Amino acid sequence: MHDIRILTGTRITPSKETVTALLGSDTAGLFEKLLPEIRLRIQTKAAICIKKRQNNSYFLYALLTIGGNIERRIEAFQKQNDMLAAATLNAMADSCLFALEEQLLPAIETICLEEGFGIAKRYEIPDDLPSEERTAAFDAVEADRTLGLSMTSGYMLHPVKSMTLVFALTDDVTQRHAAHACPSCSAPDCSMRKNGRLLLSVETAPGAPPTELSCHKGDALFTVLQTHHILFPADCGGRGTCGKCAVRVTKGWLPVTPEDTVRFTEEERADGMRLACRAILEQDLSISLPQRNQNSHTFAALGSETFQLLPEMISGAHNANEYGIAIDIGTTTLAFSLLSRKTGALLDTCTRSNAQRAYGADVISRIQAAERGKQDALRRCLQQDLADGIKTLVSRHLSSTDVLRHIVIAANTVLLHLLRGYSCAGFCRDPFTPVTLAPETLSYEALMQAPCARDIPPDITLLPGISAFVGADIVAGLYACDILNETQPTLFLDLGTNGEMALWTGERLFVASAAAGPALEGGGIRWGVGSIPGAISGVTLSGSTPKIKTIGDQPPLGICGTGVLEATAELLAARLIDSTGKLSEPYFKHGYPLAKTESGETILLLQQDIREIQMAKAAIRAGIELLLLHSGLHYGDIARVYLAGGFGYFLNRDTAAAVGLLPEALAAKTTAAGNTSLLGAIRYLAAQNPAPLLRIQTLAEEITLAKEANFHDLYIRHMNF
Repeated sequence: MHDIRILTGTRITPSKETVTALLGSDTAGLFEKLLPEIRLRIQTKAAICIKKRQNNSYFLYALLTIGGNIERRIEAFQKQNDMLAAATLNAMADSCLFALEEQLLPAIETICLEEGFGIAKRYEIPDDLPSEERTAAFDAVEADRTLGLSMTSGYMLHPVKSMTLVFALTDDVTQRHAAHACPSCSAPDCSMRKNGRLLLSVETAPGAPPTELSCHKGDALFTVLQTHHILFPADCGGRGTCGKCAVRVTKGWLPVTPEDTVRFTEEERADGMRLACRAILEQDLSISLPQRNQNSHTFAALGSETFQLLPEMISGAHNANEYGIAIDIGTTTLAFSLLSRKTGALLDTCTRSNAQRAYGADVISRIQAAERGKQDALRRCLQQDLADGIKTLVSRHLSSTDVLRHIVIAANTVLLHLLRGYSCAGFCRDPFTPVTLAPETLSYEALMQAPCARDIPPDITLLPGISAFVGADIVAGLYACDILNETQPTLFLDLGTNGEMALWTGERLFVASAAAGPALEGGGIRWGVGSIPGAISGVTLSGSTPKIKTIGDQPPLGICGTGVLEATAELLAARLIDSTGKLSEPYFKHGYPLAKTESGETILLLQQDIREIQMAKAAIRAGIELLLLHSGLHYGDIARVYLAGGFGYFLNRDTAAAVGLLPEALAAKTTAAGNTSLLGAIRYLAAQNPAPLLRIQTLAEEITLAKEANFHDLYIRHMNF
């Protein structure tokens, strides 16, 4: 990074608690009286730059200021001999400067991640570095030009209400030591220490240096982790019901909440297990994250390796150094494929987990989070995930002379709205009206709200959708399968976090979205994980002993959707689950043990997990039958079934039939199609022809399942096994 980033604080206000701590007394009445003074006069601004030093190490320098207007008002009070007002306003100004620092630390971490750095150490001046180091920071950000600051011969900044931050950087992006470490500070009697500033130490991986975060007494642990980009699945959206945000307290104390009592055994609670979403910080704390959340960015890349672009699919003549990237943004996973625009060759595919899972496993949870004021945070999650995935492929394959010409993105309608910053209010009530379903092409800077590292920024195309809950991912999938050229009735099923489906009769295209819930991708399952290495994806019973298969043959971490289905099918066959879905004793209360993790924890299939699968498969079967009802077709008329998505890729079709997810009449006709959303984006990237996608969008007739009179009866009928 050679440029200087200019940032401004938003809604910076002084903290009454901080002001009281700085003054050593309560001046509540004067605080309220002076609030308009400080709001009128502070001008928050910061300049940030990463510089390479002579020893080839990299440092990040940041200068922060709230301007000089407030100092002049303090001086006016002093001249009037109103020392209490001057002291109070001075403390309020300091509080605003501290608030600006707190607000910028996550932005500093994000900038470092964008540039491929972690933060190895925060240096305090003059404790860790001499005062002269302020000169290096001042020059690096050109503070005289960018911030209007000056520096005295004694290395003091003017205006005085300014601050210098210095960070040593590392190639290890997991390190994030940006916060001020109060316990190791050389000023143990600091009034701010008494004010309740806490140090949170987070071990994100065994043996890795902990990440140290600054926070305050009374902060919600989950919010602190989200703010500092330490994200892990929270399928319930922070309501304390899914248990996915479990952490272990290794030093310090967190009170036991009622939700902890429900989720953890007495032994687990004694071992420090707590739900982050319900925890309120009271003291300095050290925690570790569960092992099953530490591989959350490593998903299997599905489908692209079997896809071949025919010469007629490639549009136009391109230079040999021109490339494109196709992206599928899934509710759980993002997949990226790099394409040579000249030859159509697929060079690489990588995946990441969707960091929005920290706000809920399904789109409904994320809509609710957006409506509760989290829309900007949800947008930043996607922008950061996209930037990281793009950077991964570019750094692996492209030189400085290569051109990344075009990026194509497919995703469901809700995720595209969150990425664009569009209002989600239209998804909250019938008739469920999106802001737009049209394709969009815009610049990298406009979509990502950040400059592109490439000299020639790529254009980005967002593919069109059909409705609020049948999105561009389904349009891309139908395009990839070339469904409109099928001569016989064909069924398309994308059974991810949402159960979208389409039925092509040969003349008409019916589509629907079934509210299946996140169970088929591991969401809502106590030990559920995505399709990551170590996820149990297969289960067979030998007598009463389960034999498991994990993705990548890695030690078991949890169980993905196909693993839950296979375990259920095996337990049904062994009559340990009856036709109503009830687990037999002694497993009904505590769950059926499948395996142990390396740390000795038992991976269980619980009664509630089976109920989640029953509800998911009932919604899907009811949806399929209503599509058939509207088309006038029967199961025997269907010639082919495409089963799309990561879930379908690993699913055994006989298992799907055994639990009733697919009717037996269709099992033999079913083909695992892989990540068709990504394949459709790849195909569009090569062809550059929107006409087939717009034809799919135009022909689609949506069946709104919730409005169908028969849906409830069909749903209940298919609940049982």
